Amino acid sequence: MPRPVRPAAAYARAATNWPVLLGCDALVVAILIVVSRWPAALWPLHGAAIGLVGGASAGAVDERCASVVDVAARPLWWRTAARSTTPTALAATWVLAHLLLRDRLPDHLALLAGQGAVAAAIGLAAGTIGRVHGGGRPGWRLAIGAVPLVIAAAIARPFEQQLPLFPVWPHEDWERSSAMWVAGAGAAVAAIVHAVHLDARPLRRSRPGR
Repeated sequence: MPRPVRPAAAYARAATNWPVLLGCDALVVAILIVVSRWPAALWPLHGAAIGLVGGASAGAVDERCASVVDVAARPLWWRTAARSTTPTALAATWVLAHLLLRDRLPDHLALLAGQGAVAAAIGLAAGTIGRVHGGGRPGWRLAIGAVPLVIAAAIARPFEQQLPLFPVWPHEDWERSSAMWVAGAGAAVAAIVHAVHLDARPLRRSRPGR
């Protein structure tokens, strides 16, 4: 194993909240299995599971020892990459579950599988931005507020014709929904890049000749 990978792997193992990760993975799989049995009646649970993935991903970047880690030599991009274990694992579990259950789900596998992956990216981005602005544990605070809102939106589906975030029926605008989720993925990537840029500015200013 290359030498630079070893510290990142050790940090990821130590920083990952394994009980939360494994618990969320199991809960997501259980929800999807139940939804696949009765999709017409229980489809709002699919949206609730998306919210769970996003919330857990946001919490993945929380630092219990932020006052120590934030002054360490490792930059934010390095710590974010190492802490992406949880969002990546949740996204992988989501996609794999959809592949295995695809015969029982609506015929838009790419969008349904992508929703969870995008939610994981959005959660990671939100938590990373919170860390840049000095919060030690912003992720779970975001999750506590955002997850219930996502669950409520999945159940009530407000403005479903204009904002079809959680489509299920064939007559719904799946193309618009796909475009919205792709835009969400792009916004998440841009937010992470912006957060890393903000974190690097003090370092650049402190260099000689700046």
